[in-house]
Formats: sequence, structure tokens, C-alpha cells
Amino acid sequence: MNKSTVFGKKYRTVCARAWPGKGATGTHILPLHQSNAFESPTMEEAIDVFTGRESGFIYTRYGNPTVNTVAEKLAFLEGLKSGTECHAILTSSGMSAISTLCYSLLKSGDGIIIHPSLYGGSLELFASEIKRAGIRVHQMDLRDTERLESLLKNGSIHASAIFFETPTNPGLEILDIEKICAVASRYGLKTIVDNTFCTSYLQRPLDLGADFTVYSTSKFINGHGNSMGGLIVSRDEEVIRQKVWKTMKLLGTNISPFEAWLINQGFKTLPLRMDSQCRNGMKVAEALEGFGWVEKVNYPGLRANPYHEAAKKQMDDFGSMLSVELKEDLASTIKFCNQLSFSKAPTLGDPDTLLLHPATSSHINVGAKVREETGITDSLVRLSIGLEDPEDLIEELDVASKSL
Repeated sequence: MNKSTVFGKKYRTVCARAWPGKGATGTHILPLHQSNAFESPTMEEAIDVFTGRESGFIYTRYGNPTVNTVAEKLAFLEGLKSGTECHAILTSSGMSAISTLCYSLLKSGDGIIIHPSLYGGSLELFASEIKRAGIRVHQMDLRDTERLESLLKNGSIHASAIFFETPTNPGLEILDIEKICAVASRYGLKTIVDNTFCTSYLQRPLDLGADFTVYSTSKFINGHGNSMGGLIVSRDEEVIRQKVWKTMKLLGTNISPFEAWLINQGFKTLPLRMDSQCRNGMKVAEALEGFGWVEKVNYPGLRANPYHEAAKKQMDDFGSMLSVELKEDLASTIKFCNQLSFSKAPTLGDPDTLLLHPATSSHINVGAKVREETGITDSLVRLSIGLEDPEDLIEELDVASKSL
């Protein structure tokens, strides 16, 4: 079956249309297979599935019709623009996607290179659990691809993989995916890109040379703040179906069918939401840039932003995530945040605008030195711009500034 012919060639069309459910006939909306196990008609058929001679469903930790259908559709979207086949596994959270993939690819004694500007939970994961597994973690600024190549070439760093985000959380740095992946490929390193801020609608790391993309589907992909999940995508079917699936199965990092079903409902409107949120993000960023109480606005869509051209090169739009540094101390910044009606929640990508103070929340367990080096000051506030009228958001930000 030519899926592009049946389900459309454009991202928005594929999102809106139902994907054929596994084991379901005639249903318009994807069925929720809320069962932990599946019966086999005979013992012989059960043995065939357990041994891998036949495909089928036996236990939801191994695979589930609802889960597999959603993973297949998300994988198809990842390769839609380039016309390449991708393969995906859904996990229980964005963090479990990262850990499952790392444990699939790396063993004790291997090394991984990470960019120092990452989500706080990711930094903690590498600093504690990944290191505890005997995997060496090397932190270096991956914006400097010449230094990366030099260190790999002269043997100063021995690694098997590279992990980074772009845009980074919360500084909105833009790393050159194509350059980093080209260097990694020359020295046999696998590249993993956390694409949560963009989704495959705005950016496709696999098309730029990455080996894997990971997501927290809890964010823009679901888009409604009512589901927790993670996603691992690659063009390498063998690695996904054998190594990653086996690690997911044994660690028990599988997603529940209900969470997958919620993701499916949410990402039907992903393009509509992202288009609107990108427009709003640009308008809010431009307004913030003109306020006297603002020290700095981190948003790659601004022409004055140092990453503007790099973002134009690899992103289809600039997203709706931004961070703003106030000309204030910690106490005044907290007071400013309290003046805003924006949801103060440690997440992003929801329909409403969300506010987060990284230094006291997402990055609270990251050392002060690392926070300082990566621009996470006490006066930095991260905003996930929602679907509201941007004029309302701008006015509220301006009114809140009167408390400073």
C-alpha cells in the first residue's frame, strides 16, 4: 500500500486523517485496546509469536495495537517530507525515551558527548544514572564543530554517541545539526537529537544526518497537557525493532495504551496549533525586545538573535518557545512571575501560555556554575507561548512589569 496516496502527501492531511488501527476494521476513530494481554487461539500460535516466527500481540509491554498504530503514524510523519521510511517506539515519557535509547546503544566503558545546555532532567540523567552504568559522559560546547572534530581526531575524547537539543532548553541556542552529524559520521559516532521543541513539523533531524530523534510527546505532539509519553525515531529498522525494542521491553519503559490514544487525539491538530503558536511567539518576542525592563530575549526568530540564520537554515519556523532575562534580581523576578496569570507549570507546548523559572525548577539540581555558564541566571524566565490572542499576552507582560 502506498501510504502517501491513501493518507496524503502533506503533513496536515496525514495528521488529520485516521491511521489504520492494528486489528480493527471499520472504526473511524482509533480504538483503545486497554488490555494488558492478548489471547492466542492455540498454543502453537502463541509459541510462534513468542519466538518471533509470526507477528502478533501477546502482552502490552511487548506491543499493543493502539500503541503500535500511533508509533507507526508518528514515524511516517517524520519521513514524510523526504520520502524516507522511519521506524518508531513510544515510551512512557521523554526521559524514558532518552534513557531507553542510551542503554540500547551504549555499554559500560563507552562514552557519550553531550552539549552542556540541556533540559535539567537530561543533565541529571547523564550526571547520575548514565555515569553509574559505567558510561563516560563528556560535556563540550557542540556549537564549536571544529573543536569537536579536533578532539575526536587526536583521540582526546573516545565516544560512541553524541546527544544534544536544538533549540536548547531554556536558552534557545541553535546547534547546526548537519555539521555535528557530519563530524560524528566521520568518526563512527551515533547522533541523537532531542527535537521536542520543534516536532517533525518544524524540524527533521533525520533528514539532516542524525541517526535518532527523541521527543517528549507530553509537549507539543500531544499539545493538551493530558498525556505523558516519549518517542524514539530512526531510519534504522533493525536497531529500533531489535535493540531499542528489547531494552524498552526489559526495562518496562513502554507507554500505556491510553496515553498513546491521547497522543493520537492531540496530534491531529498539531500543524494548526504550531502555526498559530509560532505566530504568537514571534509577536510576543518582538514586543519583549522593545521593553526597557528586558535585558535579553532568547528567540531565534528575531533578526538580531545570533542564531537567526542558523534557525532559518534548518527549521521551517521559529517555534513558540522563548526565554527572557529581566534587568532584576531573583526576588523581583519571582514577584514579576507572580503578577502574571500564565500557568506556572513545569511543562510546555499546551494550548495556554506557560511560565517557568528554570533556576528554581527545571534546573534547580544543576550546579550554579553550569547554570551560569549556560545563561540560566536568576532573572531568566522561560515562556511557552500558547494559542491566546498575542495582544492579551503582551499587555499582561507589560502590566506585570509595573511591579518591578
